[in-house]
Amino acid sequence: MSPQKIREDFPIFQKRENLVYLDNAATTQKPEQVIEAVQNFYEKDNANVGRGLYDLANDATQKYEDARRKVAEFIGASKDEVVFVRNTSEAENLLAHSLNFEGDIVLSEMAHHSEQLPWRRKAEEEEGTKIDYLETEKGKISLESAREKITEDVGLVAISHVSNVFGAENPVEKIVEIAHERDALVVLDAAQSTPHIPIDVRRLDVDFLCFSGHKMLGPSGTGVLYGRKELLQEMKPYQVGGGMIRSVEKGDIEYGEVPGKFEAGTPNIAGAVGLAAAIEYLEDIGIENIQEHSQRLSRKMIQSLEDIEGIEVLSPSGANLVSFTSEYAHPHDIAEVLNQEGIAVRAGNHCAQPQMQELGINGTARASPYIYNTEGDMEKLLKAVKKSKKVF
Repeated sequence: MSPQKIREDFPIFQKRENLVYLDNAATTQKPEQVIEAVQNFYEKDNANVGRGLYDLANDATQKYEDARRKVAEFIGASKDEVVFVRNTSEAENLLAHSLNFEGDIVLSEMAHHSEQLPWRRKAEEEEGTKIDYLETEKGKISLESAREKITEDVGLVAISHVSNVFGAENPVEKIVEIAHERDALVVLDAAQSTPHIPIDVRRLDVDFLCFSGHKMLGPSGTGVLYGRKELLQEMKPYQVGGGMIRSVEKGDIEYGEVPGKFEAGTPNIAGAVGLAAAIEYLEDIGIENIQEHSQRLSRKMIQSLEDIEGIEVLSPSGANLVSFTSEYAHPHDIAEVLNQEGIAVRAGNHCAQPQMQELGINGTARASPYIYNTEGDMEKLLKAVKKSKKVF
């Protein structure tokens, strides 16, 4: 793959030629193909989905369901196991509201707030439900901790596929095996993995999986909840309203089938079309190629940053992003010096404050590369980090 060639598809890099964008774990830039897919829908196919009896409405519905089919194929699921939501946060909240299970809840220290807070609130509302945390070891969830804490009393385990702090893939399949041996359900936050790693929900054997479209070139306000069909069928809707019912009488309500019963009101139709275009773009490049590219750039960053005295790298080998700290400056100060050099990174707690507290630090600077980043970008980052050391 050629990052230089790929950059030509992204209008923002034509408008901001000197931008070194390394905040892809927060959100990715959008290629012309995605922008055009959204624009074309509004220009040519815009209508509400569902019960329209005219050609335009049928065309809009077809495009929306084609997008669902594209997402399902991308993650190895069935079409009726894919629910469109706004983002990973909404998917987790939907599950925490609608999913019934017996037992305690196990999260992880590295969990993003959107992954842990919905379940913490559910535990507060469910009398007697306890929360425990899987420990982090060398940037990954500890399997020893999983074996210890996922007991017969646990009903649900919610974990990250890839941490947005460390960027390394967790041993998900082994954790799922441990959980299922104890009859616990598993919810996988795949927000950081779907942009970089081939996903197959059958192979992973997870019960639910959540991810956001905007982190993988798709439009903002798009996300996906995958759930095993038999589990989705048992769940009550998270929201109620138009479009998700079979019939409504004064004395009775009958909800529709999955996945429609979880999509109340008019959905983000154009967003779904844009997400499908994003998936097509990524598939044309090849997810395996993207994974190798991200890891190669991160490996280069890790090796270079570790050579700078006073810099500590937290991300392990094989990560697709790099979190680091400096004994000379706060992460926010490092990010500002990099900003002055045209380099965009994220700094702070990364919505993972419990993990930062366990590490005993006040945050990290995080550089997360993607398909349009080059080795030249890594060299500019290294030069700017060295400058920040001199400044402080």
